[in-house]
Amino acid sequence: SHRMLHWNSLNTTLRLNVQSNDAAVIFLPLFHTGGWNVLSTPFFHRGAKVILTKKFDGDQILSLTERFNCTLIFGVPTTMDMMARSQKFQTALLNSVRYAIVGGEPMPLDLIDTWHSKGVPVRQGYGLTEFGPNVFSLNEEHAKAKQGSVGFPNFYIEAKVCDDAGQSVNANEIGELWLRGPSCMTGYFNNPKATQDTLTADGWLKTGDLVRQDSEGFFYVVGRKKEMYKSGGENVYPAEVERVIQKIQGVREVAVIGIPDPKWGEVGKAFIALEKSTELSEEDVVNYCQQHLAKFKVPKQVQFLASLPKTDSGKIQKTKLN
Repeated sequence: SHRMLHWNSLNTTLRLNVQSNDAAVIFLPLFHTGGWNVLSTPFFHRGAKVILTKKFDGDQILSLTERFNCTLIFGVPTTMDMMARSQKFQTALLNSVRYAIVGGEPMPLDLIDTWHSKGVPVRQGYGLTEFGPNVFSLNEEHAKAKQGSVGFPNFYIEAKVCDDAGQSVNANEIGELWLRGPSCMTGYFNNPKATQDTLTADGWLKTGDLVRQDSEGFFYVVGRKKEMYKSGGENVYPAEVERVIQKIQGVREVAVIGIPDPKWGEVGKAFIALEKSTELSEEDVVNYCQQHLAKFKVPKQVQFLASLPKTDSGKIQKTKLN
């Protein structure tokens, strides 16, 4: 609704301190909420400058950011990684950039370090089309100490972590993220059943995302409720396994899914794209996981791909992996 987008703009401009002299390159497609509502509509609301491109090109984004003295950079870890690998990255002058805003999935620490060394602080966040979309933001000073956290809710947003019965869980316990506030959607188009399943009578939206909140109040996304699988009766959250595998030297991208298994019900399968000139075997991956994960979380299968399938917004598309 217009009300939803209006409050998203207010929340975003307050949290990110957007001013009329700000500027940013928008390369995500405008049919996606990331391209249209993360920065574009808040920038229009504040009278800031938007530079539109037809597609993503790392060299071009960096050149335009330098040329127009852009103050913010927005992307997902995949696009931030592609820009960091760009030939232009070493020479681009990004002194005007206050920080980069990264969402979609957690950003690896070494990639955060790469951008920090360039003088660009990284602010990670969380959002979803049904609410906002901008919901959480982690201030750049916490990027390392709270790696993997999406920070705190934006203004005018209530958040709680619930069990299957809708009751709030304790600190550091995993549950579903529920949200309430004026930036909530009105419902799913021509789908009253899905709307009823997602929105409660008292205005809470069930996100379908599994999160935990630490003792200091920082939120962490554990994974999608639908992506969680059970191996031998134990819950496995793919995002946790992915974070471990991402730390293996030479791993560029990773996605983990649950696949049927006659003995355990389901087991993990990891899809990995490697850096160029990197040699890594299935055994190497499994051995590393055995050192850093509980036995039931270790993937039973590993498949190497040249690259992982992605959506138009740059997110890894797990539905195309099997």
